[in-house]
Amino acid sequence: MIMRKSFIYGALFLLLLSWTASCHRQQGAKFKPSPLAPGLSSGESLEAVERKLHMMAGTFDIVYDHTPLPSDTRPPYRLLIISAKQQKVAGQAGRLEMTFFNDRLMTMQFYADDFASATRAVESAQKISLGSGDAHLEPNTRVWTGKDAEGKTYIGWIDKFLQAEQDAWIRQYEQ
Repeated sequence: MIMRKSFIYGALFLLLLSWTASCHRQQGAKFKPSPLAPGLSSGESLEAVERKLHMMAGTFDIVYDHTPLPSDTRPPYRLLIISAKQQKVAGQAGRLEMTFFNDRLMTMQFYADDFASATRAVESAQKISLGSGDAHLEPNTRVWTGKDAEGKTYIGWIDKFLQAEQDAWIRQYEQ
């Protein structure tokens, strides 16, 4: 019975996600940058982020870099995840992990040295409350607190428009 409910909820989630992505395409919705961590916006290139965060080659690690082969005839798709130590977000120190979809900043995860202080600083800087676990920044950002697979706590930001765009690409071309 539990497995059946999980299947139904999963199917409903995928249907809703598909509907949301198709609505964006049908309405001709255009991408609008949305605030992520204070001082950064979705859609920024790696080079722009490097300048804003004063990062130089060698000061960050490439965690994942997926690019199709040159012979691939599908539209471009690149997923790049980098990790930068000794970064500051809202004045708090820690490690910042960033995901770029087709050279546009889409998500960020901040692993603060002092999680409680960082959460308060982000809430203050972005005028949000993370007490319930997540918040929204206009036009498309979800901000949340969570734990990764290793149990490490972080503050996350994601542009839901870019996420829907990536999900639509995956559904269309990875079948």
